[in-house]
Amino acid sequence: MSIHRWWLALIAALLTPWFGPHIDRYLPVGWVLSRAYVEAPDAGFWVIAGGLFTVCYVAWFVLLSGFIWLLHRRRNRESSNGHV
Repeated sequence: MSIHRWWLALIAALLTPWFGPHIDRYLPVGWVLSRAYVEAPDAGFWVIAGGLFTVCYVAWFVLLSGFIWLLHRRRNRESSNGHV
């Protein structure tokens, strides 16, 4: 079974803490978006939330891609040195 980076990035972005004045508890982005959908906020909220979600998703995808790249690089370096 192969888990793709874009699925992991999506899940991580939804679990990323929502940036805001919620210092008393942890609010994941996915929870805030689901609550906002029920409360029908104005269009400005969706622009900010969409931008925040996009930034979180891209950051997680880049982080995971960099991690995979480092693993492949390390594996290639070990195999070129004759180690199995």
